[in-house]
Amino acid sequence: MTSLASAVRNVLSAVPEVSRLTSVRRTTSLFSQDQPADSVYFLEDGLVKLTRTNHSGGRIILGICGPGQIIGEEVLANDAASYYAEAEILSQSSLLRVPKEAMLRAMVSNPELSNALVTFLLERKLALAQKVELLCLHDVEYRILFYLAELSKLVKPQDDGEGYQLPITQLELADLIGATRETTSTTLNQLERRGLVKLSRRLLTVPSPVTLRSAAMAKVAPANGNSGHVS
Repeated sequence: MTSLASAVRNVLSAVPEVSRLTSVRRTTSLFSQDQPADSVYFLEDGLVKLTRTNHSGGRIILGICGPGQIIGEEVLANDAASYYAEAEILSQSSLLRVPKEAMLRAMVSNPELSNALVTFLLERKLALAQKVELLCLHDVEYRILFYLAELSKLVKPQDDGEGYQLPITQLELADLIGATRETTSTTLNQLERRGLVKLSRRLLTVPSPVTLRSAAMAKVAPANGNSGHVS
């Protein structure tokens, strides 16, 4: 099956309306929550966070996107749509910006792109369902272990072999896992003492994603798969 990245390179790269954004810096906003959706973005390099804020100021990071993923799929709606979340650059990124009409034309004329996009959107739907499960059925420590291991897949290992550096703050991690900053910080400090994570300013370093996954599995194994309730 053709990957989304291959389909985008084969189909969209040569479309005149498509523009390439290079070396986009951290904290740059690609679009805001409730802004009219006019373009979809394909992430070639870097990380982007998708954040939803409610009317009382409560905030959650719906997901963190990495290379090979798209952002802003709301443009695919038939009716006028707005972006559900804010998209903000987490680490220096390169992206393709595809205007709505150009994207829709490409999908109609190219089954390769349409099939790859459907597969990708189904995977994103499953990821969001998994997030609901994590929020409802697992405690904060498990959620941290799970997400840090998952985020490690989106970055390259350090040249010195000392693990994976994640450009995410403790507050951002708290917003991602649906916990308070205080609880997240306390749990991270405990994990650091166990050697599972290294803390520094604006960075979290994962020495071994495999070890994180093993620690997560150890939390649920005694209950024979019943992970218990959120603490």
